[in-house]
Amino acid sequence: MGKCAARMLDREHPRCVGYLCASSSQSANATGKKFKHPLIMNIHYISWPRLTRGCAMPRLTKKETRIKLRDALVAEVVENGISALNVAGIVTRAKVSAGTVYVHFENKDDMLRQVYMELKADFHSTITEKQDEMDSARLVRDMWFAMFDFVRTRPKDFLFLDYASAAKILSPEQQEITDKYAAEIAALLKRGVDDATLADLDTSLLSLLLVAPAMQLARSAVLSGQAIPETLIEQTFERVWLSIAK
Repeated sequence: MGKCAARMLDREHPRCVGYLCASSSQSANATGKKFKHPLIMNIHYISWPRLTRGCAMPRLTKKETRIKLRDALVAEVVENGISALNVAGIVTRAKVSAGTVYVHFENKDDMLRQVYMELKADFHSTITEKQDEMDSARLVRDMWFAMFDFVRTRPKDFLFLDYASAAKILSPEQQEITDKYAAEIAALLKRGVDDATLADLDTSLLSLLLVAPAMQLARSAVLSGQAIPETLIEQTFERVWLSIAK
């Protein structure tokens, strides 16, 4: 038992172990008692602040802290909804102080908007990475599988984008940016319609047919806690392609 505790401290606070053992010996001498597990005895005699005094504790960078806050916000929204979101829940999940939020964001609403815009930009750049592909069929396939790579690796981020978009949280300037993203996607799909690769459907309907299955699989992945199988992604695209191809 004592050895296990020592190993644990050695991993997390390597500079504390020597001090712990030395203090253990001194305490035993002072009391005149012998302990089978001096390490355990020492924990009773020395308070944690004294034990950790002088020990180097890892500190997160500003970027790492912001990522923790972002991930906590996303998880809170996906699990509880935007209407139930509060700073207390975010900082509890992120394991940071409440004041840390205001180092990075003005308030909860600013945090929502900034996180949404960051993730939206990531998502858009992911699915349009191969937009210069001239073969429309290959372009649509590349876009769809890029979207699913995002869904598979970041299902909560994907769902957060859907929930936040429906809540209409953006400023007019931010909304203009996201409208531009949508217009770029629509233009790529319109190219497929014009060259007779895709069915002659409105681009908003084509987009819906492409995205809806991804949304459903993302929800399933979050609820089950399991990754989306590659075979299921392939099968889903085959069925989606039948619905949008000319």
